[in-house]
Amino acid sequence: MGLAGVVSAQSTLPTVTIVTDGPIVNTPAVHGMITVDDHNGTVIEMHAGFKIRGTSSQQYDKKSYRVELWADETGTVMADTTFLGMRSDDDWNLEAMYNQPLRLRNKIANELWREIYTLPYQESEPEAASSVAMEYVDVYVNGEHKGVYTLSERVDRKLLGLRKYNGNLRGVLFKGNGPGNASFEALPDYDNTLGVWDQFEWIYPNESDTAVDWSGLYSFVNFVINSTNNAFYSQYSTMFEESNAIDYYLFINSIGAIDNMDRNTFIARYKKTSAYFYVPWDLDGILGNDANGQPTVSEEGLRSNGFFDRLVQDCSSKGFAGKAQERYNSLRDSILTTAHIMEMIRAQYQFLVDCGAYDIEHEVWPEYTVDASELDAIANWLDARFAWLDAEINSACGTWDNDETSVDNRVEVFPNPAKNCINIRFAEAGGATVQVYDMMGRMVYSTVSDAQVLTLPTRSFPGGVYAVVTYQNDKQFVNRIIIE
Repeated sequence: MGLAGVVSAQSTLPTVTIVTDGPIVNTPAVHGMITVDDHNGTVIEMHAGFKIRGTSSQQYDKKSYRVELWADETGTVMADTTFLGMRSDDDWNLEAMYNQPLRLRNKIANELWREIYTLPYQESEPEAASSVAMEYVDVYVNGEHKGVYTLSERVDRKLLGLRKYNGNLRGVLFKGNGPGNASFEALPDYDNTLGVWDQFEWIYPNESDTAVDWSGLYSFVNFVINSTNNAFYSQYSTMFEESNAIDYYLFINSIGAIDNMDRNTFIARYKKTSAYFYVPWDLDGILGNDANGQPTVSEEGLRSNGFFDRLVQDCSSKGFAGKAQERYNSLRDSILTTAHIMEMIRAQYQFLVDCGAYDIEHEVWPEYTVDASELDAIANWLDARFAWLDAEINSACGTWDNDETSVDNRVEVFPNPAKNCINIRFAEAGGATVQVYDMMGRMVYSTVSDAQVLTLPTRSFPGGVYAVVTYQNDKQFVNRIIIE
C-alpha cells in the first residue's frame, strides 16, 4: 500500500491532491475536491467526482482513477478546465501505470501515434487531436501518498473535434471492449435501448438515450463480415478512412500492442457523411511486454482482426497491401526506427530520473525498483521487431501471417448478454485460469480449467457488467459480459 505521512524522496512534478467525502469505489462517483499545483504559480481547486477506473487493472494495489469535474458538490452540472497545458475538459483520468515498469510506455505510444497520424479534417478542427495527451503528476489521496501518475485526457467528442449532436447523429464514438463484433468476427442483433452492443460500447452522442442507434455500425460490421470480395475491396475505403486503417495497422504492429485490435480501441466518425476511423487507447502492453508488464511477447507475428484480415488480402494495383507497404517503408525512414523511438524513450526516462519520479515510486511502493537495463531490452526488441516486419511487410501480398491475436487463439465468451450461464471457449485445452470481476473490482469467481470449453453458472450473479479475465500460455485475455 501507499505510505501515509511524510515521504523523504522529493519530486519536482506537479502535485495532485484529492480529498473525498468517502472511500473511492468503482461506482458511483464520490464527491471530493481536487487541487492541481504546477509549482509554477498556478493552483486549480475544483469539486469533482472520483471513481476507480479500469477492469483488469483493478486487481493491482495502485489504482487508477477517473475524475469528473463538477460545478459544485451535487455533481448535477459538469465544469470544464485545463490542467498543465492540456485541453479544457470536464473528464480526466489519473493513470497508475502499475504494469509499466519504466512508467512511460502508454505516454510514449500516444506521442508516437500523434507523430504518425493526422486527422483528415484537422484543418477544419485545429484544436482536435488524434490521441490523448498526458502529463506526469505526484498524487495524494485523502492524506495518503499514492506516487507518480499520469494525468490524462480522455477519448471523447472534444478531443477528436466530432460534430455535435443536434437531434440527428453526426459525429459518433464507440469503444471496443473485446473479441466479437469489435473484432469483426460476430454479428449479433442489436437493441437501441441499450448502450452496449456485444463488445461495442456507445460513447457519443450522450445527450439523450434516444440518440443511441446501432444501425450504422451494424451495417459496417455486416459489410466487413459478409460482403463479397469484389464489394469489399471496391467499397471499404468509402466507409472507413483508408489512411487511418493503414497507419493504425502499422502503428499497432510496430510497437507490438497485444491488446488493441478489438479491446482498447475506439471507432469514431467526424460527421454524418464521413468514414469511420480508429483511435488508440490504453497502450501499455507494448514494446515486448504483455498487459501485466512482463517481457513475454515475441517480436514476431502480425496483430490483426477480422477487418484487417480482409484488408491485407487486397492485392490490387492500388489496394490496401501495396499502400501499407509503401507507407511502412516511408515511415521506416523517419518515425518507425529504433533510433527515433529510443530517443523518445530515453528522453522520457531521463526526465523521470531528474524529477525524482522513480525515487518517489520506490519509496511509496517499496516493491518497485526501476531497472535501467530495460532500456537496452526495448532497443533489442525493436531491432528484432523491425527486422521481422521489414521482411514480412515487404513479402508478397497475400502471404502476411497473423499471430496469436487471430480468432483461433482468442478466448470467446458467449452468450453475451447472458442469463443462466456463460460458456468460455479457449484456444486449446489445458491450464486456463479464469477470474470474474464485478464493476467494483471484486473477484466473484475463480477457477482453473483443463477443458477447452468451460460452462460457468451465472444465476447467482446480480445483473450488471462483469469482466472475465483469463490467463493461458502466458497470455491474458479480458472479455466484458453483461448478466441480465
